[in-house]
Amino acid sequence: MDTTGNKIRVQRQLKNYSQEYMAFMLEISQPAYSKIERGETDLSLRRVYEIAEILEIDPFKLMPPSKYGLGINFLKMKQSFYKLRKFITQRFNQKRIEAETLNNIHSDKSNN
Repeated sequence: MDTTGNKIRVQRQLKNYSQEYMAFMLEISQPAYSKIERGETDLSLRRVYEIAEILEIDPFKLMPPSKYGLGINFLKMKQSFYKLRKFITQRFNQKRIEAETLNNIHSDKSNN
């Protein structure tokens, strides 16, 4: 099936990201993230964008096909995504730095 959750899972696996990493970046638990991939959680537009930002892909790759054809105003949608991107990009850049710092600390402790 070509569900949003499956699309997310495939993209995550292509990046070699773990569910734990995705959950950390989204500030949710791993079981909550797993529910997203299994399609047990309804996703908001904002959450879809956050996931796309982490995976470094176009959010439209994760969106389900339209039930009503192409009656979507893509210009308005792209403008909304642009605004969300500006807002969220700073947050994820900080989270990536935090994740790298935690990984470095963990690596230092493992080497001692």
